[in-house]
Amino acid sequence: MTPRRLRCRVARFWFATCLSLPVPAWAHAFGERYDLPVPLGYFLVGAALAVALSFVVAALFMRAEPGKLRGEGLVVSLGPVLPALRIVCQVLSVALLCAVVVAGLFGTRNPEMNLAPVFVWIVWWVGLSFLVACTGNIWSALDPWRAIYEWGNAAARRAGFARGLFLGFNYPASLGAWPAVFLLLLFVWIEVLYPHSVMPYRLASMVLGWSAVTLLGMMCFGSAAWRRNADVFSLYFSAIGRFAAVGAGPDARSIVLRLPGSGLIASPVKSFAMVAFVITMLATVLFDGLLGTQALILVRRAAIGWLPQLANDRGYFLGTASLLFVWLSFLGAYLLSSFATARLVPDRPAGAVARLFALTLVPIAIAYNVAHYFTYLVVHGQLIIPLISDPLGRGWDLFGTIRFYPDIGIVSARATWHLAIVSIVVGHIISIWLAHRLALREYRTPGEAVMASVPLTVLMVVFTVISLLVMAEPLVQFGTPGTPS
Repeated sequence: MTPRRLRCRVARFWFATCLSLPVPAWAHAFGERYDLPVPLGYFLVGAALAVALSFVVAALFMRAEPGKLRGEGLVVSLGPVLPALRIVCQVLSVALLCAVVVAGLFGTRNPEMNLAPVFVWIVWWVGLSFLVACTGNIWSALDPWRAIYEWGNAAARRAGFARGLFLGFNYPASLGAWPAVFLLLLFVWIEVLYPHSVMPYRLASMVLGWSAVTLLGMMCFGSAAWRRNADVFSLYFSAIGRFAAVGAGPDARSIVLRLPGSGLIASPVKSFAMVAFVITMLATVLFDGLLGTQALILVRRAAIGWLPQLANDRGYFLGTASLLFVWLSFLGAYLLSSFATARLVPDRPAGAVARLFALTLVPIAIAYNVAHYFTYLVVHGQLIIPLISDPLGRGWDLFGTIRFYPDIGIVSARATWHLAIVSIVVGHIISIWLAHRLALREYRTPGEAVMASVPLTVLMVVFTVISLLVMAEPLVQFGTPGTPS
């Protein structure tokens, strides 16, 4: 055996070892646990006080006139550059979609050696979420299904069809964004609970199935109506993109530069379904972290003891019930805070309050993603480098990267814990600041704005403590410092 082939085999063995864990376990896969210098309760109390004090500071010092708190920005025209970049992004995204499908269908069945699982679950779902939060909603340009539909629609018009591919159906107004809510729950169920979500052939089949559904939806109801209501990924990346300092301009050749987060308060959501969608963004990330906690393990054991038949359901029933319970608990808690706001300041009904403040929760969803998945992205995202050279697992070395060795020690448990604290606390503080700023604009007096923000602030303090508890269990010692775990 030549040294080159030996190095390739060693690299593949290391690559396979890194990928052999199920996808949910990648999020906090550490061989160490951080020994806290002080009891965990000190961290929780400190974080909760920091979030609460930020509201006090905002209430005391942010009392500007409502008319001066608009979410406007500076419009910058990029001329022909932006349309050209959009075309490049469309071609690239369609090519990557084809590569994922080809790798899944015709590459090795071993998920450790196939491009599809790593690209879909790490690079696209996690990496793109972070990128959109920082740079704006670039998914509108990268969306491969939108590009395919637009290309086909243009070709149909040139062929003489006046309406192109559009079949002329009206999207049912009663459905609203509810299809996207349940599709996001289904997507997270596949990601976290479905044991075969990393199998290349099944993953490629699911990608093809979603491609057929979304293209058919665009043909029936039009591209804009489908993406505005039922396209889960368009709604997801659009909500995250509203946090960024860059937004879409008034035309296809311009962008808007604005304060980070101001896009979230420019206009409220228009339906209760979008409220549920935003809550789903929060709850599903926290549910992913809850899966490995002792609390959920004990609940599962108790349920199996009460109903032994559940022991053979491979976690489907209990996992699904837990996911729905976490989502409904978050949704119920938010609606309860909205009801309390409506009672404290009887300016508008609870439903209107819920729609008004829903998007101010998006920074918390982004913070949860950073806390739970940043290390996952940095450590396991390195796996894409050798796969660039061998996407199908056929022994290729197209770009000379097959011998790359991922550095799994690049981020420690200590660094991850402190990153989680900072991101969660900062995310909640930003949400409080945005909610108070929005209340100043929407309510008649600064006093009413403060009262309207109190229930939501209490909810955010509770969310802060819960999210840090969930993050702590797989990372830190819960006993006396120095005691073995």
